[in-house]
Amino acid sequence: MGLSDVNLETHFKEFDRKSMQRNVVSMFDDLLKIIESDEYDSHLRQCLEKASPGYLIHIAKRKKDILKSDHGIVIAVETSAGKSTLVNKILGIRVFKGRNMESTSTICKIRNSDKVIIKTELDNGEIDVKDMSNIDVKTKEGEKILRETLKNFTDMTIAKGSEKYKSVDVGLPVSFLKGNTILVDTPGIGGSETVSHKMKEYLPNAVSFIFVINVASAGGMQRDRLPEILKSIIDLQMDDEMPCFDPRSVIFVTNKWDSIIRDPDDSSEEDEVKNTWKQVTDSINECWPLVRNENIFKMNLTQVNKEENSKLEFNKFRKVLEMVVKENENIRIREHLRYLCTLLDDVCTGVRTRQELINRSREEQERKAKEHRMKIYELNSKCEKV
Repeated sequence: MGLSDVNLETHFKEFDRKSMQRNVVSMFDDLLKIIESDEYDSHLRQCLEKASPGYLIHIAKRKKDILKSDHGIVIAVETSAGKSTLVNKILGIRVFKGRNMESTSTICKIRNSDKVIIKTELDNGEIDVKDMSNIDVKTKEGEKILRETLKNFTDMTIAKGSEKYKSVDVGLPVSFLKGNTILVDTPGIGGSETVSHKMKEYLPNAVSFIFVINVASAGGMQRDRLPEILKSIIDLQMDDEMPCFDPRSVIFVTNKWDSIIRDPDDSSEEDEVKNTWKQVTDSINECWPLVRNENIFKMNLTQVNKEENSKLEFNKFRKVLEMVVKENENIRIREHLRYLCTLLDDVCTGVRTRQELINRSREEQERKAKEHRMKIYELNSKCEKV
């Protein structure tokens, strides 16, 4: 398959996806027409409200949600927890340079693309596209060119004014990112108010999360930072602002365990690791009760290519991530169709119940009429005898 064939195939997939989105929205609109019609009276609407509370609000939110183009798996971390290192390991190339201070200034979306493209969007809505298909990111030189280019848009320690960018969209050959699922690199939790706001603003677009925790920093769970973000997500879900988000798919990567183990032969340090691991996992379970134990990882991200244990743990993480990506492919269309089917069942149940009552009334009338006919017959018979 040539490059033009790949582009054509991608174009048709995008066309199919948008067509399906429009069809689902159209089905919601058709159902609303039925519900709001004179035939579907106020009593039936009251019954539907009891079966599906707030259905009008939910329909409006879901019509808006399904038109979101991306299924974002958001990577959220506290500052200096190792986010850049994790993203680089996932992609297999060194796209971002890790720093020991707050550096990421904007939302960076990474998606699968047959060629390298950088699309930037300013806070004022202005969009610019930079075609970098002439570089080979599999080479050190291509890697460096891409990294240096991205710094100008995302790194506030290098480029003044990078905070003015609302988002940076990076297209790369990342085959495991299926459909329109993307990785979203966000500013660090606990950074400046401006960049933290960008991250919080993007939360409703997410279908899953990867939280990176620095165990060297007070056990990794700063009470006023990561738990606050977790609570924000729960609040959004309670308000039905994230209808396609499954809290069981969240991944926690605990990083920098090498900062605790300095001497492998020191038994006291082994105890410290056990105690810290228990403290971290207990805190995660307290803040996120639906977490799966197999979705909590203990890693030294800088040692993935050097230590066998770190490599094995990262490979386990990678498999779970790929599973999450697969589960979320076209999740919005599937989830909103499921809700539509449930709502349609409730509408049909109300109509069927009404029909049964009408039929029951007819049966009752026929029974009474039959009784009256029998009485009339009996009276006629008596009259004839008299």
